[in-house]
Amino acid sequence: MKNRIKAPLTAVAAALVLSGCNLLDVDNPNSLVEESIRLEAAANGVANGSLQLVSNAISDIWEGPSVVADELDWIGSRDAWGSLDQGAIDDPNNEFLDSAFPTLGRGVWMAQNAVEILAGHVAENPGVDSFEKDYARSLMFRGLILMVVAESQQDMTFSYKMTDGPAVSSGGAVIGSEGNEIPVASMDAVMDVAISSLVDAKTRFAALGEDDLELNATALLVRAESSEEIMGARNSVGGALDFADAIPYANELIAAASGSDWKFNLNYSSASSGCDLCGNISDRKENQFDQSLVTWDASNDVDGIALQDPISGGDDLALINAMDQFRGGSYLDAGTAFVPLTVTSARLAHVVVAEHELANGNGGPGGAFEAAINALRDIDDSDAGHDFTSGGAVSDVEALQHSRRVNTLLQGLRLQDMYRWGLEPGSDSAPDARWQPGATASTSPGTMLPITIIEIRANCNLNGQGCSG
Repeated sequence: MKNRIKAPLTAVAAALVLSGCNLLDVDNPNSLVEESIRLEAAANGVANGSLQLVSNAISDIWEGPSVVADELDWIGSRDAWGSLDQGAIDDPNNEFLDSAFPTLGRGVWMAQNAVEILAGHVAENPGVDSFEKDYARSLMFRGLILMVVAESQQDMTFSYKMTDGPAVSSGGAVIGSEGNEIPVASMDAVMDVAISSLVDAKTRFAALGEDDLELNATALLVRAESSEEIMGARNSVGGALDFADAIPYANELIAAASGSDWKFNLNYSSASSGCDLCGNISDRKENQFDQSLVTWDASNDVDGIALQDPISGGDDLALINAMDQFRGGSYLDAGTAFVPLTVTSARLAHVVVAEHELANGNGGPGGAFEAAINALRDIDDSDAGHDFTSGGAVSDVEALQHSRRVNTLLQGLRLQDMYRWGLEPGSDSAPDARWQPGATASTSPGTMLPITIIEIRANCNLNGQGCSG
């Protein structure tokens, strides 16, 4: 079972002004001004517009860390991808990180703006379910994009219209317009806002009887709560983490999924959001799935599975599932620029439960860790021969690390996992994919994406010119 969210593209047309041509000097009926989107009739479109920009931002921002990590290899002609492949994650001048930053900013701004607009409609129209639903959706989309910001960014700014926002690292950042400011003095605080937004959305969906949407919010909370723990662990090498705050949501999702392959997907199409991550792999071929995962032919197209299941010994079924989804059918297909990206899933819930059990000493034969790993593996193959047996040739830690890698492919999570487990990319078949000795990913593990040069130059808090006017 897959739960997919898709939003139509919200067109915003600017008025055309022509001088010296009175025949064309007319009002454009398709022109929208800011006041228009604040009308009650536009409430659903505002929520959908938030989803569209959030989806676009996520597909942009995930690609950089995936190239730094061992998910994607650079195979194209643009050196900036090669720089990321070698571990230079903190370069504010990297053209691809720089082009993604404004997209991320737009997604955050629209998500917050939608929450503020819908909150006003709910306050002025108490008890109207349509407004309540769109408000809850907007809260969920704000939680989604702020979760991704907290996971992916080393630092961030939250500007509002023509007002430049200070960096989170300054301690003075806020999210929202005047009168709606939410202080965010750290990236942990950004994640806290994401979590509170998702909790609020879940509560409101439950009150409305919107079971499917409530499950979406629950699934996002599994990721957000577990990611907040990972954020605190990515700067030093350690073992399994205690995910106590995520466990209630994980168990709720697992029960609702009832053994199915439930996924929260963002969908992309020519009529909704573009997916640069998808296009750069399937169309432009700037990047390709890492050779530690798959094999390539002479044209750098995928022609097989390299990563074997350490337990069964065959091609990894979870990896094949993820690859099939990304290619729109079979992992051997060329794929398209519009494929669904998974944000959270029942698979993630199982692996979160497994890691939590291992962190709490419940590994070993017949333990709760073994049971959680096998419940995850049953999604792909319930045959007893596919089961993991703790205490065998594959250690509990190896089973956890492998399971998390293949079940969260291209979901913006791998780089943090590599940091916290002391892993580096590259293999005997792809030694050039390793981080360079002086690269930041190698010398300062835990480093995530920077505020880029386009923002540094434009933001008076960062460009050295001051904001006094």
